[in-house]
Amino acid sequence: MKIATAVLATIGLLASSVAGAAVEATITGTTDYDFRGVSQTADDPALQGDVNVSGESGWYVGLWASNVDFDDCCDEDYELDWYAGFTAGETVEWDAGIVYYSYPGADDSLNYSEVYLGATYYGADENWDIGVKQWYSWEWFGYDEYGYYSEINASYTLPWWGIGVTGHYGYTWGDGPDDLTDDSGLDEYADWSVGLTKSIWHLDLDLRYVDTDLDGDLEINSGAGTNDDRFIFSVSTTFPWE
Repeated sequence: MKIATAVLATIGLLASSVAGAAVEATITGTTDYDFRGVSQTADDPALQGDVNVSGESGWYVGLWASNVDFDDCCDEDYELDWYAGFTAGETVEWDAGIVYYSYPGADDSLNYSEVYLGATYYGADENWDIGVKQWYSWEWFGYDEYGYYSEINASYTLPWWGIGVTGHYGYTWGDGPDDLTDDSGLDEYADWSVGLTKSIWHLDLDLRYVDTDLDGDLEINSGAGTNDDRFIFSVSTTFPWE
């Protein structure tokens, strides 16, 4: 209820205050909120919402929300991510921006910001793309240390039934992740995923296999912070429907 209220309130505020802007709202249900290979909901389902307001010049601002569960860590119930950025280009699209991650009800020290810069190349026939993105935080996940996340993403639409194939590889590194090792068992690590996508009516379906290279004492098989291999299924819809 808190997530839905925050998302709906933001839709009304942004839509009424930014004349001529395009407003989109996306609702997602997923079997697990995965963030860079690590479950943010203790391997349980999540309900998520996103509101995005964008202008023709390429700017955008928005709010993303989800329930979370870090077990006994921080007294958090949900996450609110405020973001703003700018995109430019067609065949190669550049994207730069900032995200502020917040966890209302939890200790303020858990909140932090990240900036990002990425580029995506779209194939001439528009049925495939590949992109890279670099993230940087100077206060990574509540630690007064820097943290980086480097990622590459690709997708290809098969010539049958509109099915898409996706791939992802990311790497988390920096002093922040190193410091977190002593508290949670996390460390600098790689994550990856492969998946299938399909749009039916106004619904976008996504099934993917997710894993990390964390093993031994660093591998978590269930509950808070799950980071081993698993399948995740998501269904989303974006308004207004076209």
